[in-house]
Order: sequence, then structure tokens, then C-alpha cells
Amino acid sequence: MNILVLRHSAEKVKNEGKRDIITASQLEDATGYALNKNQIASIKEKDSAYILDRDNGLAFLGEIVSISERLVKRKDGNLERRQDIALRNVQASLFIDVPFIKGWETQRGVKVMSKIEFDKAFINSNTDHDR
Repeated sequence: MNILVLRHSAEKVKNEGKRDIITASQLEDATGYALNKNQIASIKEKDSAYILDRDNGLAFLGEIVSISERLVKRKDGNLERRQDIALRNVQASLFIDVPFIKGWETQRGVKVMSKIEFDKAFINSNTDHDR
């Protein structure tokens, strides 16, 4: 089992009128993420999705219901595949600062972690809060 980590920016919500991370029910339709083939193959229905807003230290956890794909026209006119992820039971969760290999801003808004790796980060985060 894997965890799909989705980056979400509350600032982008304010500036572009996208979904409000504070309202968990609005996060049940996570649209426009760019997953690569390996990430798509690693995620299945009933896996978890962890949605986080690093700027405000907010996080939510939900269950993946489905993943659909669509083509989106980029600024240069080329088409790019994007995934829309339907979630259910989205609940507030403890924020953990999930590390992105190439840095927070260079990734395309997604990361797949094994459940073991995610749980370890979660436990380490709880330990850090207790100090």
C-alpha cells in the first residue's frame, strides 16, 4: 500500500480562486495533478492521499476513490496529461513536512511514498513535537 502526497497551496487558492484547503469537503476532487507513469502504477483505489499546505502547516488525509486522466493544453500549445483524483473521507491530519527529492518547488505537486516510509515520517514528526 502506498500514500499519494499532494501539494496544495492556500496562497494559490486566494490568488487563483481554486479549492479552499480549510474546507475538507472541497478537497474531495483533487484535480490537475501531473503524475508520472510510475506514480500512476503505484497508486490504487482505497490507497490514501495526504494533502498538505506547507505555508500554513495544514494537512488532510483521505481515501482514493478513483483516478482519471485528461489532456490539458499548456501555454506552449502542447498537450499534457493530468490526473484528477476523487477522494472520500477527507479529514484534518497532523502536518508533516514531507521531503521532496528535488526540493519543494521543483516537483510537480505529487509524491508517492510507501506506507512504511510515510508512517516513519509521521512517527518522527510526533516525536519532534513532543520535545
